[in-house]
Amino acid sequence: MAQQAAPPQRPRIGVALSGGGALGLAHIGVLKYFEEHHIPVDSIAGTSMGGLVAGFYATGMNASQLHQITRSISWDDMLRTTPRYEDLPVSEKQNWNRPGSDTTLRFKRNLSLPLGLNPGQPLALLLSRYTAAYADLKSFDDLPIPFRCVATDLTSADAFTLEQGSLPLAMRATMAIPGLFTPVVWGNHILVDGGAVDNIPVDVLRTMSPDVVIAVSLDIAPASPKNLTSLATVLRQVVNVVVIQNERRSLQKADIVIRVPLQDYENTEYEKSDEIEILGYKAAESMEASLKKYELDDAAWQEYLHERSLRVRPEPERGKVVAVESSQPVIRRDAEHELRRKLPGTVSRPQLEDALTGITAAASLPAAYYGWRSIAENEGYVVSLQDRAAGGEVLVRPSLGLLISGDEPTRASLRISTVTNPTDAYKSRLLGEGSIGYDPGIRTEYYKPFDGDPYFLAFGAMVQRTHVDSYSGPTINEFLRDRFAGTLYGGVGTWRFLQWRVGVTAGYDRVSQPVVANGIDSTSTAFANPEMTFLADTQDAGILPSKGTRFRGALGYSVRDHSYPYFDSSFSHFVPLPKDSGAFVLGRADTSFGRSLGYYDQFTAGGFADLSAYRLQEFHANTLVTAGGGAYTGIPKVDVSGWKPLVATWYEIGRFDQGAAGWATHQSASVGVFGPSPLGPVGLALSANEDGKLRVSLVFGRF
Repeated sequence: MAQQAAPPQRPRIGVALSGGGALGLAHIGVLKYFEEHHIPVDSIAGTSMGGLVAGFYATGMNASQLHQITRSISWDDMLRTTPRYEDLPVSEKQNWNRPGSDTTLRFKRNLSLPLGLNPGQPLALLLSRYTAAYADLKSFDDLPIPFRCVATDLTSADAFTLEQGSLPLAMRATMAIPGLFTPVVWGNHILVDGGAVDNIPVDVLRTMSPDVVIAVSLDIAPASPKNLTSLATVLRQVVNVVVIQNERRSLQKADIVIRVPLQDYENTEYEKSDEIEILGYKAAESMEASLKKYELDDAAWQEYLHERSLRVRPEPERGKVVAVESSQPVIRRDAEHELRRKLPGTVSRPQLEDALTGITAAASLPAAYYGWRSIAENEGYVVSLQDRAAGGEVLVRPSLGLLISGDEPTRASLRISTVTNPTDAYKSRLLGEGSIGYDPGIRTEYYKPFDGDPYFLAFGAMVQRTHVDSYSGPTINEFLRDRFAGTLYGGVGTWRFLQWRVGVTAGYDRVSQPVVANGIDSTSTAFANPEMTFLADTQDAGILPSKGTRFRGALGYSVRDHSYPYFDSSFSHFVPLPKDSGAFVLGRADTSFGRSLGYYDQFTAGGFADLSAYRLQEFHANTLVTAGGGAYTGIPKVDVSGWKPLVATWYEIGRFDQGAAGWATHQSASVGVFGPSPLGPVGLALSANEDGKLRVSLVFGRF
């Protein structure tokens, strides 16, 4: 009689979510339908994007929270293969090595290709942010909803099920798209995206003993012969075939299959996430007849939610950093020292993430994860730093420079900036830049910080040829200065935005021929320039920023045949405005404090980035001050293969002390069209001076 009176046990439901990039956001719509119709999820598994959605859902989030999180993510940042300019250490933002493009190539020390283009630091922080409370799980069965995700083990060529260990690292492994993201080292296993072996992990879900398995399939458009017209499309379809084959085998083993029709969408269209999510909801709705039997009444649904909530761990808002983990002792010691110095008390998660972004960028580490340790006597954040590749790595940043205008020579150059990181050094690096073409040269600097402190030494060498031009009407007189020098500096500032240095640059200037200016005969000479320099740079790009401030200043004394003091500075500030618009101000101030300068030592102005209506170096001065400002806006509905141009207009005015010729004032007004490219921005500008003379300039890359 007691058995007959007991309520029947409801079936346990498991859900398997497939991979598919942006298409995987349809899973949120499916889960939303389940919640609205009181269909419980007792276990969940996923692959790739399905693993991301499943992992977050397993922590106790609901579909609405998933919707908000995925809409707040900058998918461009998640998928970008190059670090953001603002995250680079300030040592890589000096005038001589400032990146001129967004392209960064990663190589091993022997110049072999890396294991992946993107180490995944933004993704590591995203995953840590929403899973931190579950850092000390013994098993993924202990989550509010038991969870599994699947990766591909490159060492065994098998599917690898992740069921315990670091939850964010497991989710990172299932999303490690080969070629794009670096693989994840998991013990003796090398893991990448699981789509190639088990894109809909029904078998994995079966091991969790559900009574009913619901699989969600993302149906894409079938290939047609007319679309297989290139090597890229053929290789892409080969991958699709592998995924489709393993999906078909998995779907045969599911009890219910929800097919989301996504034939009109690409797996990179994150901007269409709302549409994709709605299609997921409608696909679940179309299966109402099959799903209705699993709906719970209000009382049973509330009991299910209550039981799940008892397993939800509260997310810490603030805490101390109690440990730093790394298998490389020097990196662990110095990072721990720096974090304790920078974050001595309790910190918020945004503060911790900002610090970790700075550390990974300045130390060129692949990624940093964090979690919450709940041991009462030692409660706080535990940071885990991923190892740099054995043998270190070399970052290569190529950029082009091209300036074309009708009344001066065409100037072109190719620059290669490099950053070489030893395996075990914390922030030490060898910086370099070489250029060929106009003003060729090579410069290197070894940058050595001290044990996690903000202090550093930097010493280097350079060989640089500089054109110094003068104009007499249409005639251009071209002179050359070759500089051979060494540098030695010490200072403070080892992170992203601020740095102060004091030191000396000394060497020999060899000129192509003597020139008399201001009564000074400029000839080849040895020199030594003791100086102090300061750099503050919070901008978001090295050439065409949209926000932030940059100020650079140098105060020193040049000891040579004709010695002189000098102050050299520049400033720019960009403010973003609504609708892809912005405004900016900029200026320069250079002076020798009343001393007359020789021809090769005078400050120069003119050219595209400095009074655009005039030719490069058209003005030579002992003191000069320039100022200007302008605005830019995006061109509505113009997007040519991802190239989104801007229209800009700006005005500049300059005041020059030209020695015996006295002081002069000149003005320039310009309008131009600009846009980014992999090797630097490209632009076309029309400029006019105070006399109404017009110049047209085409620029590419650095200027």
